[in-house]
Amino acid sequence: MTAVLLVLSGDPTQIKHKLEARFPYTEIQIVSRGDIEGSGFLTRLRKLRALRPDIFVIATERLQWQRGQNAFMLFGALAGAREVIMLDSHGDQLKRSRANLLLKAPVELTAEAISSARTLARAERELKRLEALVESASFEPRTPNTAHPRIIYLRSTPGPGTQAGGAASHIKGVVQGLVELGADVEAISNDRISGFDENNLRLRVIEPVSSGSSRAIFDINNNLNFTRQLLPLLEQSAPDLIYQRYARFSWAGVVAALQTRRPLFLEYNGSEVWVGKHWDRVGKLELLERYERLNLEAATRIFVVSDVERRNLEKRGIEPGKIIINPNGVDPSIFHPNTGGRELRTKLGLPRDDAVVGFVGTFGPWHGVLVLAEAIKTVVRDLSVSFLLIGSGSLHAEVQQILVNETRDRRVMFTGPVNHNEVPRFLDACDILVSPHVPLADGSEFFGSPTKLFEYMAMGKAIVASRLGQIADLLDDGKTALLVEPGDPVELASAIQRLAESAELRQKLGANARESVVQKHTWKHNAQRVLDEYRLVTTTE
Repeated sequence: MTAVLLVLSGDPTQIKHKLEARFPYTEIQIVSRGDIEGSGFLTRLRKLRALRPDIFVIATERLQWQRGQNAFMLFGALAGAREVIMLDSHGDQLKRSRANLLLKAPVELTAEAISSARTLARAERELKRLEALVESASFEPRTPNTAHPRIIYLRSTPGPGTQAGGAASHIKGVVQGLVELGADVEAISNDRISGFDENNLRLRVIEPVSSGSSRAIFDINNNLNFTRQLLPLLEQSAPDLIYQRYARFSWAGVVAALQTRRPLFLEYNGSEVWVGKHWDRVGKLELLERYERLNLEAATRIFVVSDVERRNLEKRGIEPGKIIINPNGVDPSIFHPNTGGRELRTKLGLPRDDAVVGFVGTFGPWHGVLVLAEAIKTVVRDLSVSFLLIGSGSLHAEVQQILVNETRDRRVMFTGPVNHNEVPRFLDACDILVSPHVPLADGSEFFGSPTKLFEYMAMGKAIVASRLGQIADLLDDGKTALLVEPGDPVELASAIQRLAESAELRQKLGANARESVVQKHTWKHNAQRVLDEYRLVTTTE
């Protein structure tokens, strides 16, 4: 019996092992997301049929967040699989037979198409109404609650928040920082957030709806659902300030600000229109551009993570006075040396005398994991060094393939995604941490502010990073890190070798890096800039 596994997100190796336990005596073949998305429908179908699947399995992070479920499952049935299963990392699953899918597909797909058309028409009407309101809106003067402002933090991102990574760290860090500085904060999200301490921080979840035939329609549907359920919650909270992490096809913060007549502070980590053109083919870009413009025009303050992003917004005609640079940060009470790394090294079986080089993050297009993989192959074989690669993403399978020999020789270890609370321990198990980011493919200036870089610095470890954008501004070459030319695996390998051979240099760079980040770049610093702007806005209304 043959099972074909399509991994939309997650670690392919870990998921395959789980399937092998579930379907013993079954041959399991992995199909990458790139194989499915990189060619026409008939070509993809022929490729899958050639594998002769008895079972077609689709793995995703969260079923609730998976758009186009009917189309994906029908795809498996058309390829000849007698059973199609969609499952997620939380243990939820859908299972349907080929006969059932083929029988019901016409009705289900037609209903989905009609529903999608109605969603799009409704969004167009509401967007036009909101554009007119924002153009004429003004906020009522009101005595500010500057000591303990009530803040509603909105997270309506079109994807699960349970994945560990920079976004989850940022959300948790900002909310925690605001609370520690005396603000009364309630976070409202469309998913639970990885690492978010719900015992001490307030979180309300508006469950997503898994409907929509395309990414754009799925996101728009969830924006409508999130906004509709948000409105009665605002009446209960009576906030002084609306703070939203900008999200694709979302106007929840705009509606909240208009209803409460309170300022909207927009956390803007980059253009979703740009992402939709270059990374995530979301579609409906002209409509997305209007959503994005609506958010930018409605915001009283826009917080960007880098000077590059400030310049990008100014080029688009956004008023310079309302753009505030607010880099990412770290909680140094969580990320610090001696968090259990020595014990973890023993548990993982890492050689005791090796210098361990670590990477944590998303295996995505701008994180430089392919360059890192080539650098690892370049590092001299007789050097006592091991590599610990933590995380997953779209390029995970390709990196594994490049490093198949190094993995077999136990020179490289892939952990897959780890629990958010475990990240400090894994970083502490390393002696050297790498941030090999690469330039953006379209030639745009690098606008990122990698959260992991601040976490690396707080761990007091030696860092090798790309001389790129804010990274080069944050790190001082030779004092807090070694900076290398972006995209150059030979120079990256050389810097790794230099640090592997000098414990003294590693200690000096690590100590300097931690001192620098604690003094300038904690989440409290980030949150303080938000509160400073709130007080400035409310005292001049």
